Amino acid sequence: MFALGGAEVSYALMLTGRGIFGLGGECMSVAQSAIVSQWFKGQELSFAFGITLCVARVGSYINGLVLPAIALKFPEDEPVKQVAWGLFCGFFICVFSWIMALTLAAIDKYADKVEGKQAIKLTEEEKFHWRDLKQFEKPYWLLVASCLMIYAVLFPFLSLIGM
Repeated sequence: MFALGGAEVSYALMLTGRGIFGLGGECMSVAQSAIVSQWFKGQELSFAFGITLCVARVGSYINGLVLPAIALKFPEDEPVKQVAWGLFCGFFICVFSWIMALTLAAIDKYADKVEGKQAIKLTEEEKFHWRDLKQFEKPYWLLVASCLMIYAVLFPFLSLIGM
């Protein structure tokens, strides 16, 4: 949606696509952490978490370098095409990443089958309920607000470093 919004010069569509991407990215991080914690233990787990975070940050930095260079390969008199090609290149990288995630899920499922692991069934008490959010105290919510501000304010400017 974000790339389509860029090609159509629709800020609203771009904003919606970025919101969806952001929600999916955070869900992916949680799933990634769950998978990594199943495959690695002890000191290996810390190293694996560090590598996954490092690869994500390096990927973001490379994105800031490569996609503008791709966009600038098109004539300057067609800025919409420049932006669209850069964005659609990112879209295709996301599709490739999604295919790799499906492959990883299949490998993980196969490994669980070979090891004889069963899916974990949560009790009603263990399941998430919105009312559980009331149990978190003020320091937790201040930490959440701090992280939100860092992501919302600092990270957009980090992409400008490569330009």
